[in-house]
Amino acid sequence: MTKRQQLARYLEQEREALLPVLTAALDGVPQDGLGDLVEDWLNNQIELLRNKPCPLPEWAARFTEYYRSRNLSAAEAFTCMERLRNALAEGCQSKIDGVSDLDILSSLSESAARCAQALFAHVDGSSSRQADMQRHYHQDILESVKLPMAILGADGTLETANPSFCRFLKTNVEALKGRTILDLCTEAAPESLRAFLNNERVQEGSFSFNGEFRCGPKPLHARITCHPLLESDGSRAGAVLALEEKAGKGAKADFAFPYIEERLLPLIPLATQVVDGEGNVTFSSEQVASLPVNGYEGAEPLCCFLYHHRHGENSECPCKGVLTFGQFYLGEICYDSQMEIKWFRLLLAPVPDDEGRIARVFCCVHDMTLRKQVQKQLESRVIEQQRSSLAAQISITVAHQLRNPLSVVLGFAEMMSKGLAPEQYAEAVSRILRNSLRCKDIVESLLDFGKGMPLERRRVDFEVLIRESVQTMLTPFQNRRVSWNFSGNPVPIECVPEQMTQVVLSLLQNALHAAESEVICTLENKGGLIRLRVVDDGPGIPLDLRERVFEPFYTTRREEGATGLGLSLARAAVADCGGSLTVCAPLPGEPRGACLVLQLPAAKQKAQDSETAGAPSPATHERRLLIVDDESDMQDFLRTSLYRHGFLADTVGTGMEALEKLKQTAYDAVVLDYKIEGVLSCSQLYAEIADQYAHLIPHIMFLTGDMLNYQARVFIKDTGRPYLEKPFRIKDFLAKLNRLLG
Repeated sequence: MTKRQQLARYLEQEREALLPVLTAALDGVPQDGLGDLVEDWLNNQIELLRNKPCPLPEWAARFTEYYRSRNLSAAEAFTCMERLRNALAEGCQSKIDGVSDLDILSSLSESAARCAQALFAHVDGSSSRQADMQRHYHQDILESVKLPMAILGADGTLETANPSFCRFLKTNVEALKGRTILDLCTEAAPESLRAFLNNERVQEGSFSFNGEFRCGPKPLHARITCHPLLESDGSRAGAVLALEEKAGKGAKADFAFPYIEERLLPLIPLATQVVDGEGNVTFSSEQVASLPVNGYEGAEPLCCFLYHHRHGENSECPCKGVLTFGQFYLGEICYDSQMEIKWFRLLLAPVPDDEGRIARVFCCVHDMTLRKQVQKQLESRVIEQQRSSLAAQISITVAHQLRNPLSVVLGFAEMMSKGLAPEQYAEAVSRILRNSLRCKDIVESLLDFGKGMPLERRRVDFEVLIRESVQTMLTPFQNRRVSWNFSGNPVPIECVPEQMTQVVLSLLQNALHAAESEVICTLENKGGLIRLRVVDDGPGIPLDLRERVFEPFYTTRREEGATGLGLSLARAAVADCGGSLTVCAPLPGEPRGACLVLQLPAAKQKAQDSETAGAPSPATHERRLLIVDDESDMQDFLRTSLYRHGFLADTVGTGMEALEKLKQTAYDAVVLDYKIEGVLSCSQLYAEIADQYAHLIPHIMFLTGDMLNYQARVFIKDTGRPYLEKPFRIKDFLAKLNRLLG
């Protein structure tokens, strides 16, 4: 009598004693109807041990109906079967002469596996019309088992595997897809496995054997158990494969990281992998397969694939350094797929084991291609914008350099026109001459950059400006396509002529590009408003885009090299002149294309200024002022002018000197130049005065020659104090000063 038969006889003899033990092992499971299922399961085990047929499919159908009707998951059902097997093995251990505990456990594992195979077969048959649901169901069952398990197709192809199976082979599900079990086995695999895979009809019984798998430089040894999946006609539909690792002495299980791989890493919405010390991928997220990396099959770590593709097969991937030195790595890598270039950001992090040694590398790959493309487009746009604003930059430079010497020239000239003591004439003329020569040197040094574009507005006739500046810049062919409607009456506006010329040219170029044959430009003066209508006979502008066309960088002609800044800058320039630029509907009789209307206020006739009108009256008593300006000529000019109007002024050139003066003297007001030399800047000096001499804050006024500087504008605006731009006339300075002092 074999050991399996001895075990079957014992189970039959102790049936009544074992049934309560088995039922108690399922504590927590609904008991109604459970006793019959447990008894039938035990009877099936006895028949299987005797190698006799038993109604496994019927039992599997009843068991499936039982756990489904009680809202139990497939994992819980499979766990119940494992608990039954364990309880039965414990009840038989050391109670059968001649049969060891290992023999009992091995025999019961095989018979219990037959029940699992029947359960799989039933699920497979009942879900044949829903293949996707079937695979998920099998996957749920496999994932509930800690033992490495996989489902094979009829030809031995791996259809699905649980995480324990992938972790054992140090790979991932994606890398296993499409491969057969023989691809993974070494030559040491027994011939019985090959026979099992090649035969269409096999016995229902399962069998186990020792085998080896190819995983990294060293093969992995395992006890392999195969359970065939059968069709209703007895043909093999596949198999369930279970592995039991044959660990060497001193092996130590690592329970923490498998839990992280199974539960936490899949929650990261990025392409991630885990690589062990031998270079095997033990975890790979679903996002890895969606990365645009042609040719990557998952056999090697993604970081190594990208690095070798970029730097050659002989190059060493940074993950080796992470394993060796335990340092993080963050870098970018370019991948050229011969069709397009992709950019990836690579993060490699060391993962220590329970003893603190670096056992794994966590790899995260992020596709940065779109970000790189947007960054490159923005850089191109900025460069184009900088090129188009060269004239404006030159103008700003000229204005900033000329303000200080012009203020001195204007100030001394005004003093001489009002009358100056004879002994002071020579010094005043000397200062005017010196600062005039300084202006001349500045202008000559900047002429090498080209002719500057002045920012000052002038009164011009809009019609004359268009005839002389705009029409002359169009080609003869373009001029023939444009119909001009002028009234012939004066059309006065205030603008920067060069700037307004560019605005009109931009409108015309857009219209000529969109027009089929004709563009009509109409200039009119109605009710103090100057209107220029530019209408074409092209496709027009849809209603939902009539405001968007003025957004910076919006264009429908990007493939032609357009930047989308023309209309945006044109609207900004018109708004700076107090006007507007809009898209309107064409009037009756006009072409039915796009219609852009430029509207500006008509310039008013300027009244003649009188040098004496509105001049501030001299102060009735002496007031003491502190002037902080690092230009010595400006100091002398202000000190002399203020003295003639009844003020006493002390002048200093730095913030530290100003604080010393404030300690020694009580002042009625302080005049600060925004740009001063020394340790303390103007903003820092203002903060010190606010802290130590708060009573002077309402009596502070700023001078600046750099209001085009964004920081200067923001600072002065935040203080709320009055300011005067250089160059200025002394009467304007005195007027602001008298208002400051009340």
